[in-house]
Amino acid sequence: MLRLIQTLPRWRLRHPWLTDAVLVAFVAVPPVIGERPGWRPVWVQVVVYAAFVLPLLVRRRRPVLAAAVVTAAFWAQYLWHVWGQEPGRGVIALAAVFYTLVVRGLRRQAALCAVCAASCVLLWMPDWLTASAARGRDVWFIPVSVVFWLAVSWVFGAYVRARRAYLGEFARRAELAESTRLAQARAAVAEERARIARDIHDVLAHGVTVMVLNAEGARLAGAGDPTAADRALAVIGAAGRDALGELRRLLDVLRDEEAAAHTLDDLAPLVARCPTEATLELCGGHAELPDEVVEETYRIVQEALTNVAKHAPPDARARVRVDLGEPGPDRRIHVRVDNTAGSTAVASRPAPPSAGRGLTGMRERAARYGGTVEAGPTRGGGWRVAATLRPRPVPAMTG
Repeated sequence: MLRLIQTLPRWRLRHPWLTDAVLVAFVAVPPVIGERPGWRPVWVQVVVYAAFVLPLLVRRRRPVLAAAVVTAAFWAQYLWHVWGQEPGRGVIALAAVFYTLVVRGLRRQAALCAVCAASCVLLWMPDWLTASAARGRDVWFIPVSVVFWLAVSWVFGAYVRARRAYLGEFARRAELAESTRLAQARAAVAEERARIARDIHDVLAHGVTVMVLNAEGARLAGAGDPTAADRALAVIGAAGRDALGELRRLLDVLRDEEAAAHTLDDLAPLVARCPTEATLELCGGHAELPDEVVEETYRIVQEALTNVAKHAPPDARARVRVDLGEPGPDRRIHVRVDNTAGSTAVASRPAPPSAGRGLTGMRERAARYGGTVEAGPTRGGGWRVAATLRPRPVPAMTG
């Protein structure tokens, strides 16, 4: 029984026509039309009777029109004595349209309807008093019944309107929560795609740059130094193996498999593989440093060295300095990669094409940890890349 009561509002909303049919049957059945002493002619009864019943069928689509027609029929019934001194069922029809006005939030129209009903009852009371004195009936039955039904309609209509507003707000909040969840999921997917794209770019750009530059250098120096080709091939093989290892590690991450992350010890081999002469200076405390920050630091150094290999002259020298800072709430990690100007023209050495995404990728990596990246020429004609990171990532913003 409780389950049936709980499903009634949902059932009523899904089948409003059935509710209207029950209401019309309650007002219209059995009909009160007939020839009786003191009643109006049958055709008058039919018109007033239809004015009570038919508007109930359109009260949802035209609530104000339905209320006006029922109120006019209410006046006609009582002041014109359509069914004599009998109260009839006009109060039920009036309460139904009055409830509809309140549910729709038409408070002014509902108040006007109530005033009209009260005025009609007050004007009809003298005739009712005369008839009641002769029949010995209770004088206050009609006005009390009108006030009761209108009050019940007002309270019930206000309750239904408030409940619908609550359910609507609940549905809007649920929809907003769902849209927020989807937006966060899309943002997370986009961020993960961007991260994977940056990693693949760094791996391929660094590995391919090292292999291309050594291959071109071996070709140019092969005639004067026969062992140069062997050294270049060894470097190319090592760079290829490293690139394949990096790609395999990225694929393991995509498959949700455990993959070994880079450590600070990997910085030295990375600097050693740079085609130009490069040195590494690592300082600061290693404690309490998340693996994700170490990975981003490694990638920034890798991309900076790739840019050195692409754009710096062959005899330029590079210096990598990584300051890990000291553990604490204000800890900062500073990465700086400098290269000298060199004496050989850059154009004399072929270099692989560049898409210009290196600096953008480094800035995105630093921004994930509340940091910045600055790049520009130095006074001696060289180039410098300086990055700053925080140990903790910055939460992604969704809008």
